[in-house]
Amino acid sequence: MELSKRLHMVASMVEKGSIPADVGCDHGYVAVYLIREGVCPRVFAMDVNEGPLERAREHVEEFGLAAYIDVRLSDGISGLPCRGGRPEADTLLAAGMGGRLMVKIMEEGREKLAQMRWAILQPQSEAWLVREALKKNGYFITEENMIWEEGKFYTVIKAVNLQNPPEGFCQKTLEAQEKRFLEECKSQGLLSSDEWERAADIFGSRLILEKNPVLLEYLKESLRKNRQISAGIDSASAGEAGAPEKEKTAGRLAQLAKEGQLLEQLIGIMK
Repeated sequence: MELSKRLHMVASMVEKGSIPADVGCDHGYVAVYLIREGVCPRVFAMDVNEGPLERAREHVEEFGLAAYIDVRLSDGISGLPCRGGRPEADTLLAAGMGGRLMVKIMEEGREKLAQMRWAILQPQSEAWLVREALKKNGYFITEENMIWEEGKFYTVIKAVNLQNPPEGFCQKTLEAQEKRFLEECKSQGLLSSDEWERAADIFGSRLILEKNPVLLEYLKESLRKNRQISAGIDSASAGEAGAPEKEKTAGRLAQLAKEGQLLEQLIGIMK
C-alpha cells in the first residue's frame, strides 16, 4: 500500500508490536498500512468528526481489516478504552494537525498519556509547542525526521514516556551525545547553552545532532525570509518620524537580527 512521503515518515516510526491510537485518522490510511505491513496487531483509528471517520470505516472494510482496526468517534483520546485501569493503546499517534491542537489533546488526555509508552507526532505548525508539551508530560524525544513534499516542510517527532520506557531504552546514551555536541560547540564559540536550548525547542535537537539535510534546507530558507523581512522593515521605516514608531521598529529589527544570528550559527554547524 502506497502512503504519501509524509505519512510514510510517520508510519516508519511506529514500533513493531505496538498498539497505536491514531488521533485525527482521516481516511485511516496509516492504520491500514500498519496492519497490512504487519507492524501492529491492532490500531485504534479515531477522529472527532463523523465525516472523516466514515471514510476511514469504508477504507478499513475495503481491505477487510475491521477485526484489527477499531474505528471510533473520539475527541482526542477521550474515547480510547481502558482495561484494568490502563489505556488499551500504548502509542499516541497524531499527524496533520496544528501544534496547539496537539498540545490540547495531550493536556486533556494527560492521565491516559501518562500510562502510554510512545508519542509519535507530526505537527503542521508550532512544533516547538509540541516539544515543550512532551517534556512537560514526562516524555523524552528520541527521534525526529523531516521531509520536503509538495512544496512544504514536514517534521515528525518520536518520544518515549520516561515513566514507562520500553525495554532497552537508554536515556543516558542520548543525553551524552547531546552533551558532547554542546561541549564541542562551546569550545568553538558556536552556541551557548541558552542558544542550544532555544534551537533544540524550535528546530529539534535530534535533527540538529544528526545534521538532517532537509532541516539544513529549512534553515537556509528561514534565513532568506528573515533577511527579506528585515530589509523590508528597514526600508519602510525610513520615513518614520515619531519616537514610538522608531522604537517599535528597532525592537522588531533587533529580534530579527537575533533570530538570524541563530540561523547562521546552526547552518554553519550543520554544513
